[in-house]
Amino acid sequence: SNGLRPFSRASEQKDEKHFARDLRPFGPALRAAMAGGGMGGVAMNSLLEGSGGLSGKQRQRSKEIIITSDLRTESVEIHALSEEKQIEAQLILQERHLASRPMKAYAKVCADKVIGGESVDGEGAHSHLKKKNVNMTPMMRILVEVMPIFTWLPALNFRTVRADIIAGLTVGVMVIPQSMSYGAIAGLPYINGMYSACIPTLIYAFFGQSRQLAVGPVAMVSLLVEAGLRGALSEEDCPQWYADGQSETVPQYEVCPQPYVNLACLTAFVVGGMQIIGSILKLGFLVSFLGHPVTSGFTSGAAIIIGLSQLKYILGYDIPKSQFVYETVWNILQGLDQLNPMAMLLGVVFLGYLIANKKLAQKYKRLRMMGPLGPLVSCVAGSLLLLAVPMLKEDFGIKYVGYVPDGLMPISFGNFRLGDISKVLPTAMSACLIGYMESIAIGKNLASKHGYEIDAGQEMLALGISNLIGAGFSCYPVTGSFSRSAVNNSTGALSQLSGVVTAIVMFCTLMFLTPLFYYLPKFVLAAIVLNSVIPLVALGEAKHLLRVKRHDFVLWVVAFIGTLFLGVLMGIMVAVSLSLVIVIYESVRPQITILWRIPGTTIYRNMKQESSGAFIPNVFITRIGCSMYFANAQFVKDTLMTYIQDLEDVNPTEYLVLEMTPVSSIDSTACHVIHDIVADYRARGIEIAFAMVGNRVDKTMRKAKLKSYIGEKWFFPTVNEAVQFCLRHQHAKRKCLEAEANLASGVSGIDMTMINVGFSNEIGFSNDMHSEDTMVFITLSQDVPMIMSEITASFKKAQLTIIRAQIEPLAGDGAKHTYFLRSIKTGKKLCDKEIDKIRDDLEALVKRHEDVSNPASPHISNVVTKADRDREAVGNGAENETQLDRLAALEARLAAMETDPASPKDPRVVPRAPTPWQRASRKFCCYWIP
Repeated sequence: SNGLRPFSRASEQKDEKHFARDLRPFGPALRAAMAGGGMGGVAMNSLLEGSGGLSGKQRQRSKEIIITSDLRTESVEIHALSEEKQIEAQLILQERHLASRPMKAYAKVCADKVIGGESVDGEGAHSHLKKKNVNMTPMMRILVEVMPIFTWLPALNFRTVRADIIAGLTVGVMVIPQSMSYGAIAGLPYINGMYSACIPTLIYAFFGQSRQLAVGPVAMVSLLVEAGLRGALSEEDCPQWYADGQSETVPQYEVCPQPYVNLACLTAFVVGGMQIIGSILKLGFLVSFLGHPVTSGFTSGAAIIIGLSQLKYILGYDIPKSQFVYETVWNILQGLDQLNPMAMLLGVVFLGYLIANKKLAQKYKRLRMMGPLGPLVSCVAGSLLLLAVPMLKEDFGIKYVGYVPDGLMPISFGNFRLGDISKVLPTAMSACLIGYMESIAIGKNLASKHGYEIDAGQEMLALGISNLIGAGFSCYPVTGSFSRSAVNNSTGALSQLSGVVTAIVMFCTLMFLTPLFYYLPKFVLAAIVLNSVIPLVALGEAKHLLRVKRHDFVLWVVAFIGTLFLGVLMGIMVAVSLSLVIVIYESVRPQITILWRIPGTTIYRNMKQESSGAFIPNVFITRIGCSMYFANAQFVKDTLMTYIQDLEDVNPTEYLVLEMTPVSSIDSTACHVIHDIVADYRARGIEIAFAMVGNRVDKTMRKAKLKSYIGEKWFFPTVNEAVQFCLRHQHAKRKCLEAEANLASGVSGIDMTMINVGFSNEIGFSNDMHSEDTMVFITLSQDVPMIMSEITASFKKAQLTIIRAQIEPLAGDGAKHTYFLRSIKTGKKLCDKEIDKIRDDLEALVKRHEDVSNPASPHISNVVTKADRDREAVGNGAENETQLDRLAALEARLAAMETDPASPKDPRVVPRAPTPWQRASRKFCCYWIP
């Protein structure tokens, strides 16, 4: 568009050997301009050759980006969908938006039925959405959506079945000792932990969407159950515990195990019911209130409590269980005189084996299967050791599991009492929240790795049904397991069949193999638990948060310390409360971002993000960071007033531009506050312009009659248009005031559409707008022939390489130059020192041309009326013709000089034969038409 005529490929190949080295600093810019005609062309093959100082790593990255080295340009056009498909896509997205808001959809259905029209939510409207199994009956379609087994079971093949059997057997072998250990953490008999690893695992395979998630008992939920049900049995349920006065030394589950089991099963029933209701009402978003730092801190604290509770089996003496870490540590120190050295030695050895086995399995692929088999190997070795050396249990007092009942799991539905729901409700809520959060996090992570998606609502439903049915078979609350899901994934699970295989392994164990666990040492189970919870103590995450954001580190520490010193349930309450406080604080105090313009552009950026911006005189531009509602509207008003008052002496505000992109909605309180802001500021002589107002906000403002009060003319699609209107309004206002001051007659106002906002000479830099390059913006109110050669020479002198160049014509005779630069020395963006140096050079260059072209004026006004443009039209035409003639003459002189050394020389040309670099630059510059 700027008349850039590219070199011929033949001539470039001919001279490439001679002047490639001299052309290096700005060769990419030339090719960029040639490839795109000065309008955003990209240097395809000169990023590597021309950048000179790029490192090998950067070259490799560039090779991945650059597809071809051919100089021929390729163009890609932006096409629109056909009208029919556009309408269909619009309907699909609107219906999906409505489906994501069930209450609004139900209200719309009711309204349509009242007025007798067709429901938007009806079958006809939903025909636009992508439907699966369209040939099925509605009932069968619902059944398939609720039970994914009807989807994955018909798709099984030999390869999938073989992989799932291997993975299911591996996880089944791993879950046997883990379930026993986690059942003990919950205060339940070992057999109840094994029940919980069988029935819920099987049920989830029918209803769950995750193909690799392993559902069953986990340490965190087990700890929540034990902490929540401690002391929950009444005197009627456990009279012996109250009669013996053992409330401070012996837990209830040791005195009255069966009533405690009934209470734990009722907890699982309530958890299942809450999860099913939550899935129907789409309440899965509630887990979003638990931020990652808070969750990590709570998990780390709970892991330490779990680990300390298992030390009694390693140290060999009874330690009263407590959910307060300081009590547990004190009890450990008090009983050190009862230490069993043999139990401690064996426990440390087995724990060391499990840790070393896990690390070797992660390091060597050939030993990968040894990782999940480690717990089973430990159980077998411990049992054989106790059988082979009877003196360990007789003389050294090594404790073992003892009798574990076999056979089918007992039905527990008849043992529930509705009056006990209030006792288990707090425990059920915490287990529901933590369990679902863990499960959905694991499931979505595994789904993304394997390229499929899971629905959060369906996952909550699957967990709810698993807990609800499992509660009837003597199971306590379950969820997805981090460690077993990782093993299931690493051993090649491809579908939910692996969960079925795991459940079958567990069922066979319950039916036939429980007598083998009679002599299983308890220190082995403790070592298995410690090996599982050690990775959960995320001290490395705390260090990372301290380095990234101290605010999140404080949240982590508060959740961590709260869990350790206030107890598990109180710790999770503190964590949730802290998360809610943060959400409310961030919402009530939205970010008010100050925007300024990057010189030489129409781009407005955050003042903190962009270091080299410029403010507009008498115009204050800001962005409101979130939706406005009753809690934060007044804060927005007060903050804006504070900023304007602070700038009173430096840059008095006459116009306030509010960029409303992040504001997705406003309520009635915010409408009142906006009305007050506009009325108050207008009384102070300050006008308010709104830019980029969203559709929802626009509708609300129209209903509240705010737009009519403010005026339609003060709403704009972009910040730049709002600023230009403010400048026109300011110019017109000042003209009117001057006319009134001079007592001019017949002045009825100025038509602002007749005022043009022009551009002055500006130079701007940005290191933030591009990930790898420094962007330089040069705006010229009056373009100058040959100036690009001087600009590129300045870049070459400063040891900078041009990666890309763009030239855009502006209104009148102006032009905007955009350059993407890197330092030849570092191959990276420009440092502050380099920016300052090249800025001084460019400013001197532009100032010199400005003085030559307009010696009478120190600067060019940025507001020009139409009458001024009309008066200059004739002169501009003549000047353009003269300019073209001058360029043609210069081109002829350069061509003659290159072909005939004896031809007359221009006094401005160095009297010697031109170098290849000079020939290339002159060809480029001569064909550039402003």
